[in-house]
Amino acid sequence: MTATELSWLYGRPQAAACIRSQPEDFIVDEELNFSPSGAGEHLLLQIEKIGQNTQFVARQLAERSGLKNRDISFAGRKDRHAITRQWFCLPWPIKADVPWQDWQGEGYRILQVQRHHRKLRLGALKRNHFQICLRQVEDIAAVLPRLAQVQQGVPNYYGEQRFGIDGGNLAKAKALFAGQGIADRQLRGLVLSAARSFLFNQQVSSRIAAGYFNTLLPGDIVQLDGSGSIFRADEELDALQQRVEQGDLHPTAALCGLAAAEKSQPKQEAARLEASWLAGHDSLVQGLIDFRLKAERRTIRLVPQQLSATQQADTILLKFALPTGCFATSVLRELVQYSDLGAQ
Repeated sequence: MTATELSWLYGRPQAAACIRSQPEDFIVDEELNFSPSGAGEHLLLQIEKIGQNTQFVARQLAERSGLKNRDISFAGRKDRHAITRQWFCLPWPIKADVPWQDWQGEGYRILQVQRHHRKLRLGALKRNHFQICLRQVEDIAAVLPRLAQVQQGVPNYYGEQRFGIDGGNLAKAKALFAGQGIADRQLRGLVLSAARSFLFNQQVSSRIAAGYFNTLLPGDIVQLDGSGSIFRADEELDALQQRVEQGDLHPTAALCGLAAAEKSQPKQEAARLEASWLAGHDSLVQGLIDFRLKAERRTIRLVPQQLSATQQADTILLKFALPTGCFATSVLRELVQYSDLGAQ
């Protein structure tokens, strides 16, 4: 199921627009989920990059610092067709000089360097801040009323970039599950993630089509807003439904894999419907189990934070923040039918 086939929560947008006609139209700033300690044997580098992907910058840092590729870590992967300000990390002796000016290269520059007592891990982010310019917006009058709807939440779909060019990562996952090995560990991880993401999107889209996006089902697994804490909606469904409507709780869908703890498994009507929404994708579900990925849950609702919009002529500048692991395109697709010029 492609992005254009996934269900819209508020109906298919009427307005069209272009994104990423130039790098400065799509700006992303990472916010770490901790404060640098200011001391330690690791250097945190905040780097602004333009027209380069995260892996390229990591390789350049390794080469210019004399370290190995595996020594360079980062908190999140960011697209090349944007201006991104993100964090990298490398080990560096406490008493050694830090010639960070020599580590800069084409398409990226180091904004700040801070010491920290431990290595930066993937996912160590609180949120990402976005500034996105919608250009050549047709029918702006149709966009602005949808902002109020979007502020209440959008489907937490994985973006198309998760699946690779023309869905190539998902195709590789199907080949992997059919017995074609992938020696490259990083690539194998990407295709496994693509399979899980596809199955998640399928569940969310089916739930919207069935009219249960913000409606709890008996036995649903819900997640506390702003937390990874989950529990099953076994009792007091009316009270829990009220908390969903207030934004305190969110329904979840499965990130498929090996069966997790009993408390995180849906029951009753929720389990029956979830199984029906995954029907027809047995080979993908079983493949994830065979590769021993641990089953998890992910909220199906994404609520943009600090959302604002500024209009000038046929251009709209959007600003908002999203929790780590969530996609700005999931917000955009509920506002406009966008053409991504950066992907062409």
